[in-house]
Amino acid sequence: MELAKLPQLPLHTSQQKGTRTTRRKSNGAATAALLIQMASEILTASPTLRKKINITLTDLAAADKVRKELAKKSHLLI
Repeated sequence: MELAKLPQLPLHTSQQKGTRTTRRKSNGAATAALLIQMASEILTASPTLRKKINITLTDLAAADKVRKELAKKSHLLI
């Protein structure tokens, strides 16, 4: 039976240089539009959940209008 070889771990981790990722600039309007879209899709597909939290299809249509306005302001493609 052969012995499995384990990879060698570096002894000094402080010598390794970490790569730094750049942070992207947050876009609040774009994030809000995306969250509204996700919630609308979930609630449209689940009448039980809509009933439980007392949301109507009219409310979802109004939320979609708000989402579209936010998307325009943040230069998103609709």
